[in-house]
Amino acid sequence: MAEKAEKKETIKVKDYSDVIKGLTGLARENYENGFEFALSLWEENLKVLNTQVDQWLNIHQDYTKGVKEFYEKLPKEVTAFWDGKAINTEVNRLTTLQKEYIGLVRNASDKFTKETLNLTRKNVERALSLFDEYLNLVKV
Repeated sequence: MAEKAEKKETIKVKDYSDVIKGLTGLARENYENGFEFALSLWEENLKVLNTQVDQWLNIHQDYTKGVKEFYEKLPKEVTAFWDGKAINTEVNRLTTLQKEYIGLVRNASDKFTKETLNLTRKNVERALSLFDEYLNLVKV
């Protein structure tokens, strides 16, 4: 029995700290990869949304061109009643207003996204560095 007691190895605290460091490194890497995946997914969604808005603006432009052409093809008596210039001016004003509004929304969205991404990255880095500092305190 004395031989069995001698064969048992003593486990040092450093052995646990190395294992913990390895696990935290793995957790950190997985967390960073997950964060990067979420960011790339968010950016792809923004690209799709911007593409849809561009298509909607193109459809809107085609529609306004079609309306203008329709009013121009009407007989002179009808166009005088509808006053095509006034209608075209209002349609152009509305189209310009919508384009400017969409531009403002895009700029605000891009700015918000960039600031949010930077803030989130800083928070992740701070949290992981605090965790590393804590592990260094535990180390003997």
